[in-house]
Amino acid sequence: MKLKTALTMVALAVAGTSASATNVTDWGTLGPVASVAYVTYHDATGPIDDVYTFNIGATSDVDGYAAEFEARSVSMPGAEFTLWSGTWGDPGATQVGAPFPFNNDGTETVYASLASGNYYFEITGDSAMAGSAYDFEAFANESGPPAAVPEPTSAALLLAGIGLMGFVARRRRSR
Repeated sequence: MKLKTALTMVALAVAGTSASATNVTDWGTLGPVASVAYVTYHDATGPIDDVYTFNIGATSDVDGYAAEFEARSVSMPGAEFTLWSGTWGDPGATQVGAPFPFNNDGTETVYASLASGNYYFEITGDSAMAGSAYDFEAFANESGPPAAVPEPTSAALLLAGIGLMGFVARRRRSR
């Protein structure tokens, strides 16, 4: 009898942990083409914890956008996304900025000048009813110092020098 009870407890523990397990998707290197996650929780209700890992190879601006698809009988209370710096599962990962709540209106934010490295977005909320869904997109564009623009005085000196060379050349030709 004790073996049967122990096996039942183990089965319940495994079922309980798999029901609230985090869904992890690796997007690889995030670039200027958006990585998109469109997720529907068909028959599931309860907590949502989805993670999208990625890396960026150079200092970049990362844009994150999320929208919940609501209907009269479907919603995701408490839906929000958070950006983390580091590797998912590492206790040393640090939160970047504040979590952003989202609903069916959508929320977008840009994380400016993130250093190269590993990052992940975590989407949390609650699937209140079967059929809850959201759309999450992210992309990265390299950011760096702006292109050098010549100062007006430098441009004026350049034009004056060209004009002077033209004047000297014309004077020599007329002799």
